[in-house]
Amino acid sequence: MSLAAQPHLEPGQACRTKELRRWSANPTRLARRLVRDGQLCEAAHGLYYAPVETRFGPAPASDEELLRAFLDGGPFVITGPPRWNSLGLGSTAMFAATLAYNSQRTGNFTFDGRRFLLRRVRFPEAPPPEWFAVDLLRHHVMAGVSLGQLTEGLIVSLREERCDAERLRNMADEYGTKPTLALVERCIGEARGMG
Repeated sequence: MSLAAQPHLEPGQACRTKELRRWSANPTRLARRLVRDGQLCEAAHGLYYAPVETRFGPAPASDEELLRAFLDGGPFVITGPPRWNSLGLGSTAMFAATLAYNSQRTGNFTFDGRRFLLRRVRFPEAPPPEWFAVDLLRHHVMAGVSLGQLTEGLIVSLREERCDAERLRNMADEYGTKPTLALVERCIGEARGMG
């Protein structure tokens, strides 16, 4: 392969086979050659990444980078336990898969041995913590936490002003269900001493 046809991917960068077309008329063959040479690793059929060299050996691309490449740069948000648990509402869930919402795909996928649970769900462009709180309320069964425990945690969070009441109401109104909005309204009322 000539130097002109040599693709340059930054360490940790992921790509689809079709992105290699600018360097070769046969991107599949080029991908196989780059994997054989150790310049790329295959995360899934048609999905590759340039490994990051560390003192412990090559490291994989991040979940975010794999999702960016898989979804062709389309919008997505990673949610689930890492975000839910950090809210301090009582959730201590752990999943064996990364939960990501997007506007294109739904299903269970495995990239580089890591499991991803993708769901086509509406979400704001830059989700605030209040959106993740609404998401947790809607998926409390999946998180393994009772609504009662979450309600108590949300009231405390509102009283301590770790959660913005108006933004929480807006997120519940736009992205939640009617029962979720009613629960949020009740929590806001109780936090303000009106419950």
